[in-house]
Amino acid sequence: MKYLIIVLLSCFSGYSLHAQSQTQGNSAGKDAKTYVMVANKLNTDFNYKLLDNFEQSFSDLVAENNSRELIFNPVNGKYHYYKFIATYKARGISPNSDPAKPEQTFHNILILKTDDQQKIVDGYHYVLEWAEKPLSYPLFKVNTTGIPLQEGLSIKQLNLKRVVDSADFGDDGKIKLAGR
Repeated sequence: MKYLIIVLLSCFSGYSLHAQSQTQGNSAGKDAKTYVMVANKLNTDFNYKLLDNFEQSFSDLVAENNSRELIFNPVNGKYHYYKFIATYKARGISPNSDPAKPEQTFHNILILKTDDQQKIVDGYHYVLEWAEKPLSYPLFKVNTTGIPLQEGLSIKQLNLKRVVDSADFGDDGKIKLAGR
């Protein structure tokens, strides 16, 4: 148990330091983001019950004051689950397009599942602090599968499309696998 706690603390502190340095180097929010692996689990799957009814699930979790990230947590299954977070600073959308709006911290969540050969089977992307009016929760889904998950993989290769209207995900980023 003692070793498990040490490993978890070292992973968390490594992620925090990387996220801080990434935020400083990506202050405009326009540079390619780095998606840092924060979780990987075997014998899991996505919680499609929540993901398939994303807006209602998300609203329910907000109303209950639970973490909105619970939607992205895995359930038992037969795949390898990965969760990545890209942390960066950018100016959010404001109704009057105020150029003096201060920068804020955003967190992009990317979850991927792979088969035994580490080929991507499915995935989702979400900006946790999204607040576009009218309020909506743009969930993006991976539309290109069979790509091997590897260090430096470009998010563009995943061909992310918004679930509700198939709009393209406009940004790019790179996968950062911990310990590799």
